[in-house]
Amino acid sequence: MSDLEYLGFDDFCNLLMPYGALNSPAELHGLLCGKLCGGATLNRDSWLQSAWEFLDVTDTPDGQANDEVARLLEITLAQLNSGDYDMQLFLPGDDTDLDQRTMALSQWCHGFLTGFGSAGIDPDREFSSDNADALRDMASIVQAAVTDGEDEEEQESSYYDLAEYVRVVAMNFYAEHHTDDGQTPTLH
Repeated sequence: MSDLEYLGFDDFCNLLMPYGALNSPAELHGLLCGKLCGGATLNRDSWLQSAWEFLDVTDTPDGQANDEVARLLEITLAQLNSGDYDMQLFLPGDDTDLDQRTMALSQWCHGFLTGFGSAGIDPDREFSSDNADALRDMASIVQAAVTDGEDEEEQESSYYDLAEYVRVVAMNFYAEHHTDDGQTPTLH
C-alpha cells in the first residue's frame, strides 16, 4: 500500500457537500480510474477541471477541496504504478450499511465506465473477449442492490467478491494500457 492515504470517505463527502456536488466520492474515484485505465494522461490541472465538471459543483471550490481532489489523482497513480496491484477502491468503510456500500460500488462502476469511455480510446478498437466481458460485468454491477430476505452474510460475501473483482479488473486495464514507466503505450 502506498504511504499516501485518502481523506476518509465520509470526510470527503462532507468536503464536497458545500459545493453542491452531484456525484459521490466513489463515482469520482471511479471516473478517475476509468480515465487512467483507458489511457488518459492527467495532470493536476486537467484532473481538477474534469473532476469539478463531473461533480457539477454550484460554487467554486476552495484550496482544501482542490487539494483533496488532486490528492485522489496522486494517490491513485501511485497505487496503480506501484506494480503491487494494491490500488484500493474509494468506498465507504465496513462500518457503513451494506446498502450504502453496495450503492457506492455501483456508483464507482458507473464512474469508471464514464471515465473509460471519455479517455480517448479509439472507437473502432476491438477488445479481447475477457476485457469486453469485464466491461459488461461492470455495467451489470451498476445495477447492483441488496436484496431483502437474503442471508446477510452471503450478501456481505458477495459485496466483497464484487469489490475485489472490480478492483482487479481496473488494475488489469491499467496494466494493459500503460508501460513500466507509467506512460501510455504507443500503438503502431
